[in-house]
Amino acid sequence: MDDLMFRTETGRFLYRVAGVLIHDGRLLIMRDEKVPYYYLPGGKVRLHEGSEEAIKREIKEEIEAEVGIKRLLWVVENFFTEEVNQEPYHEIGLYYLLELQDDSLLERGDEFVMTEQGKHRLSFSWKQLEEIKDVCLYPTFLKERITDLPATIEHLVEYQ
Repeated sequence: MDDLMFRTETGRFLYRVAGVLIHDGRLLIMRDEKVPYYYLPGGKVRLHEGSEEAIKREIKEEIEAEVGIKRLLWVVENFFTEEVNQEPYHEIGLYYLLELQDDSLLERGDEFVMTEQGKHRLSFSWKQLEEIKDVCLYPTFLKERITDLPATIEHLVEYQ
């Protein structure tokens, strides 16, 4: 795999896609066993892979579900130091509003665990949109903007 991520002497660059899945006023968020915070499903874009293809692939790998893409919400330049490894990141993220293709994901309940490609455990939770502000969720712009999605694509720069 040629993930679009690389390290330098001063930090790590990452090109990432993320999926915004909202159903009945609840947002699907996740975390893996290595981190104490939540984030949106998604992952690294591969070299020569379009971002729409990447988000569909990542969602299929993480939650074994098919999704449709409604639209691109945010293009985010995110500068942060990762909590666990204390490594500085420069991340370019594309955040897509997604829709479920069937109800199989909803049948798993409000919280469920998946094992991605037999490697590590991923915990998923459907959280009420009004509860998101109280959840340890990154990037932090989501806490303010998830309840009022933009009508057109927004470009954001976030320093955490």
